[in-house]
Amino acid sequence: MTKQLATKGKMPFVFGMVVFATLLITAPAGHAACKSPKNICKHFDDCLQRTSDPNNKDADGIRAGVKARNGQFVLGGAEACARDLGKKQQWDKWARGCSELELVQIARVELELGKVYCDRYSQ
Repeated sequence: MTKQLATKGKMPFVFGMVVFATLLITAPAGHAACKSPKNICKHFDDCLQRTSDPNNKDADGIRAGVKARNGQFVLGGAEACARDLGKKQQWDKWARGCSELELVQIARVELELGKVYCDRYSQ
Protein backbone atom coordinates (compact mmCIF):
# COMPACT_ATOMS: atom_id res chain seq x y z
CA MET A 1 0.00 0.00 0.00
CA THR A 2 2.77 2.49 0.85
CA LYS A 3 4.65 1.59 -2.33
CA GLN A 4 1.56 2.41 -4.36
CA LEU A 5 1.22 5.79 -2.62
CA ALA A 6 4.90 6.55 -3.20
CA THR A 7 4.67 5.96 -6.97
CA LYS A 8 1.31 7.66 -7.37
CA GLY A 9 2.80 11.16 -7.11
CA LYS A 10 5.64 10.43 -9.57
CA MET A 11 3.46 9.65 -12.57
CA PRO A 12 2.22 13.22 -13.20
CA PHE A 13 5.77 14.52 -12.74
CA VAL A 14 7.21 12.06 -15.28
CA PHE A 15 4.38 12.72 -17.71
CA GLY A 16 4.88 16.48 -17.31
CA MET A 17 8.61 16.16 -17.98
CA VAL A 18 7.95 14.15 -21.16
CA VAL A 19 5.47 16.75 -22.42
CA PHE A 20 7.87 19.58 -21.54
CA ALA A 21 10.78 17.88 -23.33
CA THR A 22 8.61 17.33 -26.41
CA LEU A 23 7.64 21.00 -26.47
CA LEU A 24 11.29 22.06 -26.20
CA ILE A 25 12.31 19.83 -29.07
CA THR A 26 9.48 20.78 -31.41
CA ALA A 27 9.29 24.51 -30.56
CA PRO A 28 12.03 25.67 -32.97
CA ALA A 29 10.38 23.83 -35.86
CA GLY A 30 7.13 25.64 -35.17
CA HIS A 31 8.68 29.11 -35.55
CA ALA A 32 8.87 30.79 -38.90
CA ALA A 33 12.32 30.81 -40.40
CA CYS A 34 14.00 33.70 -42.11
CA LYS A 35 12.38 34.10 -45.50
CA SER A 36 15.10 36.23 -47.10
CA PRO A 37 18.47 35.30 -45.60
CA LYS A 38 20.22 36.12 -48.88
CA ASN A 39 18.83 39.68 -48.88
CA ILE A 40 19.65 40.07 -45.17
CA CYS A 41 23.21 38.90 -45.78
CA LYS A 42 23.66 41.37 -48.64
CA HIS A 43 22.18 44.13 -46.49
CA PHE A 44 24.72 43.36 -43.76
CA ASP A 45 27.46 43.55 -46.38
CA ASP A 46 26.20 46.93 -47.61
CA CYS A 47 26.15 48.23 -44.03
CA LEU A 48 29.58 46.89 -43.15
CA GLN A 49 31.15 48.25 -46.35
CA ARG A 50 29.94 51.83 -45.77
CA THR A 51 33.15 53.53 -44.74
CA SER A 52 32.65 56.94 -46.35
CA ASP A 53 30.81 58.34 -43.32
CA PRO A 54 33.07 58.51 -40.23
CA ASN A 55 30.00 58.91 -37.99
CA ASN A 56 28.56 55.61 -39.19
CA LYS A 57 28.02 53.57 -36.04
CA ASP A 58 25.67 51.06 -37.69
CA ALA A 59 28.49 48.70 -38.69
CA ASP A 60 29.94 48.94 -35.18
CA GLY A 61 26.58 47.85 -33.75
CA ILE A 62 26.43 44.86 -36.07
CA ARG A 63 30.03 43.85 -35.27
CA ALA A 64 29.46 44.27 -31.52
CA GLY A 65 26.30 42.18 -31.72
CA VAL A 66 28.09 39.37 -33.53
CA LYS A 67 30.99 39.46 -31.08
CA ALA A 68 28.64 39.40 -28.07
CA ARG A 69 26.19 37.02 -29.78
CA ASN A 70 23.51 39.61 -29.08
CA GLY A 71 20.74 39.69 -31.65
CA GLN A 72 19.38 42.99 -30.34
CA PHE A 73 22.65 44.76 -31.18
CA VAL A 74 22.73 43.19 -34.64
CA LEU A 75 19.09 44.10 -35.25
CA GLY A 76 19.59 47.66 -34.00
CA GLY A 77 22.60 48.23 -36.25
CA ALA A 78 20.87 46.71 -39.26
CA GLU A 79 17.69 48.76 -38.74
CA ALA A 80 19.66 52.00 -38.34
CA CYS A 81 21.60 51.22 -41.49
CA ALA A 82 18.38 50.44 -43.36
CA ARG A 83 17.01 53.86 -42.35
CA ASP A 84 20.22 55.55 -43.52
CA LEU A 85 20.10 53.74 -46.86
CA GLY A 86 16.37 54.37 -47.33
CA LYS A 87 15.59 50.63 -47.21
CA LYS A 88 13.67 50.44 -43.92
CA GLN A 89 10.50 48.96 -45.45
CA GLN A 90 12.52 46.37 -47.36
CA TRP A 91 14.50 45.50 -44.23
CA ASP A 92 11.29 45.04 -42.21
CA LYS A 93 9.96 42.71 -44.89
CA TRP A 94 13.18 40.69 -45.09
CA ALA A 95 13.67 40.39 -41.33
CA ARG A 96 10.07 39.45 -40.54
CA GLY A 97 10.05 35.99 -38.99
CA CYS A 98 13.79 35.90 -38.30
CA SER A 99 14.95 35.09 -34.82
CA GLU A 100 17.73 37.08 -33.20
CA LEU A 101 19.90 33.96 -33.35
CA GLU A 102 19.41 33.69 -37.12
CA LEU A 103 20.36 37.35 -37.57
CA VAL A 104 23.54 36.83 -35.54
CA GLN A 105 24.41 33.74 -37.57
CA ILE A 106 23.85 35.46 -40.92
CA ALA A 107 25.86 38.51 -39.82
CA ARG A 108 28.67 36.24 -38.60
CA VAL A 109 28.85 34.48 -41.98
CA GLU A 110 29.02 37.85 -43.71
CA LEU A 111 31.72 39.16 -41.36
CA GLU A 112 33.89 36.05 -41.51
CA LEU A 113 33.44 34.91 -45.10
CA GLY A 114 32.23 37.93 -47.06
CA LYS A 115 29.46 38.72 -49.50
CA VAL A 116 30.35 35.84 -51.84
CA TYR A 117 28.89 33.44 -49.30
CA CYS A 118 25.56 35.29 -49.16
CA ASP A 119 24.63 33.45 -52.33
CA ARG A 120 24.64 30.15 -50.47
CA TYR A 121 21.37 31.20 -48.86
CA SER A 122 18.31 30.25 -50.86
CA GLN A 123 15.39 32.64 -51.21
